[in-house]
Amino acid sequence: MNQIPTRFAPGPLRLILFFILAILPAAVQAQLSPLWVSRVPLGTSASSAPAGIFVDPDGVSYITGTSGAGTSTDITTVSFAADGTTRWSQTYNSGGSAADQARGITKSADGVLYVVGNTPGPQSFANVLVLAYDAATGALLRTIKYSTAPGISESGASIMTDTAGNIYVGGSTVGDATDVMTLKFTSAGVLQWRKTWDGAAFGPFSNDAIIKLLLDANGNPLVLINGLTGSNQPDYVVVKYAAGDGAILWEASWGTNGGEYPIDMEIDVAGDVYVTGTAIDLIDKYSTIKLNGSNGQLIWQFYDALGNDHSATGLFLDSQGGVLITGASDPDGDHSNFNDQFFTVKRDATTGAQLWTHVYGQTCVGCYDVPSDVRVDSEGHTFVVGITSSPPYSNDVILFVLDNNTGLEINRGVVFNSGTEVLNSGPLRFDAAFNLYDGGRVYNANTGAIDMSVTKWASLVTGGGGGIPCSDISSLQARCKSGANGNRLLVRLNLTDTSHSGEQVQISVDGAPFTLTISGNRAQLSMPETAPGPHTIELTDPAGCLAPVMSTCPAN
Repeated sequence: MNQIPTRFAPGPLRLILFFILAILPAAVQAQLSPLWVSRVPLGTSASSAPAGIFVDPDGVSYITGTSGAGTSTDITTVSFAADGTTRWSQTYNSGGSAADQARGITKSADGVLYVVGNTPGPQSFANVLVLAYDAATGALLRTIKYSTAPGISESGASIMTDTAGNIYVGGSTVGDATDVMTLKFTSAGVLQWRKTWDGAAFGPFSNDAIIKLLLDANGNPLVLINGLTGSNQPDYVVVKYAAGDGAILWEASWGTNGGEYPIDMEIDVAGDVYVTGTAIDLIDKYSTIKLNGSNGQLIWQFYDALGNDHSATGLFLDSQGGVLITGASDPDGDHSNFNDQFFTVKRDATTGAQLWTHVYGQTCVGCYDVPSDVRVDSEGHTFVVGITSSPPYSNDVILFVLDNNTGLEINRGVVFNSGTEVLNSGPLRFDAAFNLYDGGRVYNANTGAIDMSVTKWASLVTGGGGGIPCSDISSLQARCKSGANGNRLLVRLNLTDTSHSGEQVQISVDGAPFTLTISGNRAQLSMPETAPGPHTIELTDPAGCLAPVMSTCPAN
C-alpha cells in the first residue's frame, strides 16, 4: 500500500495533487485538495480491478478488489484508518492458480466485513464465495462457498446484511443462459433460501444480469436486474422478495422494447424505489423511474438528454426530496472521438419534474470527461466525481461541488495523474461527518499495473451546533422492540468519547423534537406505545452530522 500525501508522493508512482484557479469562473475559488490518497497494488491481470468500497461512520474505510497476474487471481481487501494509514490487509487465495474474484463489499452492524465474489469449485466451475472478516483486525472469521449443483458456474455480485446479521447475496447462475440468483444465509453461513429470475427471452439470448441488491426498512431484499424480454431486448426489472422465505412480494419491469439498461437503484425513507439507466428514445438517453415501494406500480418516468448519446452512471437521493442522476453525454454520437461531457440532472422526487442540469467538458477530440458517481451532503453540497481530459487536464480525476438548489458550480478539486498513469474515479461514500471517500483505480500504461485507491476529501458541512463538533458524533441507531405491552422505539446516539457527558443534544422522531442528555459516550431515548409503521429519526442539534435513520414497528 502506498499512501500519497496531499502534495507530492515519492518515487515513480507519485501523484501530484493540486488545483488550478485560472480556469475557474470568477465566482468560484478552487480550494479543495484531498486530505490523502492511499493506494493498493492489484497486479497486471486482465481481471485486476477494484470491486467496492465501504466506509464506517467514524471514517474507517474498506476496499476490495481482484489481484494477481495472468489468469491466477486472488481477492485483496484492505482497511484504512481515518488518516489514510493501513489498519490491515488480507489476500485470499483458495489454492494454487485459482481464479478468485471480488465483486462486492458490505459490513454488518456487529462488525463483520463481508466480501462477495466467486471461486473455482470442482472441475473449475465458479462457485459463490463470501468472505467474512473481523472488521477491526482483518482476521478471516469464516468462508462461505455455495454451488447449486456440479457443472454450473455461479457467482456473487452484490451483498447486504440485515439488522439480525443475515446475509443476502445477489448473483448469477446458469439456466437456459445466465439467470439471476438471490440467496439468503444466516450469519453463520447456513442457506435459508434461494430464488432465481429468468427473463422471457429464450437461450442463448436470455443473459439476465443482476445490477444491485438493496434491503428496505423491513429487511426485504430488492434486486435490480437487466432482464431480457421476449423480444430479446433488455428492460429495467425490480423484484422485491420477502425476507423470511423469499416469496416474491412484487415484480416490476419497465421498457419500450428498444433496449433499456439499468445502472443504479435507491430506496427513499417511504420505501419507494428509484432506478436510473440508459434507454432508447430515438437516441440513448437517461431514463429514470420511480416505483411504489408497496406494490411496484410505476409512479413516474422521465428521460434526460443533452447531446446525441448518453450513458447514466450514478443515482442519489438527497434529504430535501431531490433525485440526482449523473453520467456522460456524447455531443455528436461519435464514440471514436472521445469527447463525452459530464451531464448531471436533478429531479423532484415527488413529481419527477426537472429542477436543474449541470454540464462540464469541452467537445474537442479527446476531451473525454465521464463522471462515476454523485452524492449530496446534509447542507446541500452536491458532489460529482469523474475522469477529465478537457484542457488543461489529461486523464485526471476532478471533483465538482455544485449548489444543490441551482446546480451551479461553487468549487472543485483535482487529482492529477503522473507520467503514464491513468486515473479513474469510482463510487462515492460519506462518513458520519460527511467527509467524502472515492474508491478509484489507477492504471499504468507502461507496465499494465493496476492499483485500487481511496481518496478522502474533507467535509464541507459546518454543523455541530451546541458546541459538539460532527467529528465527535459516531452514529445514530434506532430499533423497535415489540412485546406484550406493545411497541417500544429505542434510539441511541453514540459519540466517539465521554468528553461531552452531561451536555444535551436534540433529535426528532417523525418531526417531534426530543432533548436528550449525554451520559458517558451516548444519549438514549425510549418511547413506549410507539405506533405501528415506519418512523424517521434525525439528529437535529448538532445539525448536519448524520443522515436520518428509519425503524419500523412492530419489529420483524
